[in-house]
Amino acid sequence: MKIIRAFVIGLILTPLAAMADVTLVNQAFKIVLKQQQDGSVTEEWQSLDKIVPGDIVGYRIEYANTGTEAATSVAINNPIPEKTTYIANSATGLNSKVTYSADNGQAFARAAELFVVKDGKQQLARPEEITHIRWNLDAIAPASKGTVEFKVRVN
Repeated sequence: MKIIRAFVIGLILTPLAAMADVTLVNQAFKIVLKQQQDGSVTEEWQSLDKIVPGDIVGYRIEYANTGTEAATSVAINNPIPEKTTYIANSATGLNSKVTYSADNGQAFARAAELFVVKDGKQQLARPEEITHIRWNLDAIAPASKGTVEFKVRVN
């Protein structure tokens, strides 16, 4: 359960509108792949009872503006939980701009523009080097809600 605790503690929400009241509900799920009769594979997001190395955990953050004004320039920042590795391209959120950090949240960039220095050479950050994810939302209207999510593999 350390994964969930790290997630909840590390989640930061930054709304800039004075009368907006944005709330978050965080949930973690074990993702199980299920083979269908037609041969396709689907994901089932199941309750997180027990996880072991190699399991995939999905984090879903539901946000809601319960205020009377739009929340503008909202940023949801989330660290990648300890002892996990971010799964490339799994961070999603409707109407959000997703950026990443490889330096513990000091700087953020799109995945294609996120670089690290290894052995004196600049190279694109790999998924295992991602330390934080940020979803930027221009505005959340009053009485509206949405979700953002990402997946990790347990080390």
